[in-house]
Amino acid sequence: MKKLLSVFLGILVMAGCAAKAESFKGKEYRLSGAENNAEITLGFSADENRFFGKVVNNYFGTYTVEGNNISFGPAGATMMMGPRPQMEAESNYLRQLPTVKTFSLDGKKLVLKTADGKELVFDEIGNVKK
Repeated sequence: MKKLLSVFLGILVMAGCAAKAESFKGKEYRLSGAENNAEITLGFSADENRFFGKVVNNYFGTYTVEGNNISFGPAGATMMMGPRPQMEAESNYLRQLPTVKTFSLDGKKLVLKTADGKELVFDEIGNVKK
């Protein structure tokens, strides 16, 4: 009986970890404390490993996840001009995104951690609009 209970608990723990890794899919987030008070969003498609968002320009790309490791591919972006402070924030953010190595979820907060230990903390703002 103890062995069966141990196996069952192990399955629940593994299922919980797998669900956590995918629970940001179909959600959209806003970066807390963004540089120059820019509004920076980050969303994840519900059915593919695609990310997207907006600062001044719309940006988009693909990502991979393995456990709590995440890797963002190169981002494509539109090429509109905006206020200089927001353009600087956008440029700096898009340079940081490919350096992200891990993620964690804490309720409605998504934390992306870069290779140099910087944390980008995002607040969930809702489900992705189709």
